[in-house]
Amino acid sequence: MRYTAEILPYHDFPLDLALRELAGLGFREVNLWSSAAPLAHHVNPGDDVGAIRKALDTCGITPCGLTAYGKNQQEIAERIDLAAELGIDTVVFDCEANFSDFVGSFLPPLVESAAAKGIRIAVENHLTVPFSADFESGIGEEQRWDEGVDSFAQIKRLVTELDHPNLGVCVAPSHLWVMKETISEVLAFLAERKKLFYYYIWDIDRDYRRGVDGLNFGPGERQLPRPDGTLDHSVPLAALRRLGYQGPASLKCHGTGGWPLEKVTSQLAASDRYVRERLRRAGAGE
Repeated sequence: MRYTAEILPYHDFPLDLALRELAGLGFREVNLWSSAAPLAHHVNPGDDVGAIRKALDTCGITPCGLTAYGKNQQEIAERIDLAAELGIDTVVFDCEANFSDFVGSFLPPLVESAAAKGIRIAVENHLTVPFSADFESGIGEEQRWDEGVDSFAQIKRLVTELDHPNLGVCVAPSHLWVMKETISEVLAFLAERKKLFYYYIWDIDRDYRRGVDGLNFGPGERQLPRPDGTLDHSVPLAALRRLGYQGPASLKCHGTGGWPLEKVTSQLAASDRYVRERLRRAGAGE
């Protein structure tokens, strides 16, 4: 696998500064975000692609994906075009409509457009809580849809009902934990079917309350993988190694809004040390 990082924790800071900090931590591949505020939106359609490439090259970083959350179908299509301009091979987003509409009309034209450009779409398994600007407060839990791509059963439905070589899944372990699913089982199912496109190295607050907290997974430091966290990340990382996974395994957290730059970097550095040790134990390389 390729150990990578999300630019997401640096959503309050400019692109060049965020890339510099991540390069300083030793990352050479970073997933860029083009999502709705307050999520990271460092790159967007209409931006100077040359300037983005220069910022990446200056830091010695290659983009391993482009994430587009909280966007409608047309906005995602524009971000697929942006990914092609930047040489990015994977676009990540979650289920942006009720499942039947998502699979029936929302997703198919995006998959075809992406495939024509040599790009893969990785749908994140995500709680069916509608996006809102204050999602980190836990708002919206009572508005969850009946069907999205959240449980193992729904993941199976997605890749079965819309079986396309350019469509796969971005596995978010925190969301699986909320749904009481076994992460390694999901990884094996997807890898066997060549549908495992992306993996988040991501934790969740031990105090999370199912059915109450929605998308409030706790402060950033409790979402970052750590020795006293909720998940033992050596287990899914070892599973990825056994499965021969060669895609990104990307360090991620929300919950960093308002943090000073030094805190973002120091918290990521502590988590990075833990993850690299787990990677060594898993024999996964770095």
